[in-house]
Amino acid sequence: TKQRLGRLPLCKGMPVLVSQNFDVAGGVVNGTRGTVVSVRYKLNRLRQRVCTSVVVAIHDKGVPMPHLPESHMPILADTVDMTF
Repeated sequence: TKQRLGRLPLCKGMPVLVSQNFDVAGGVVNGTRGTVVSVRYKLNRLRQRVCTSVVVAIHDKGVPMPHLPESHMPILADTVDMTF
């Protein structure tokens, strides 16, 4: 990939910074800091793991999500195509 990261390393307990406005009313916005709680994957046709979502503990956010602990928020995968 020349000078860009081809894979994104994620592990439980890793500090992360949200880079998009996922839930403005709930306080999950660009610049929000959190900690990785879990990572979900699917297998592609080559049997490689592809990240689909990450649950992040964000302690200063608003309304809790149904079926998740109070400070946990799901962050969904997003793709960006880049051409040089």
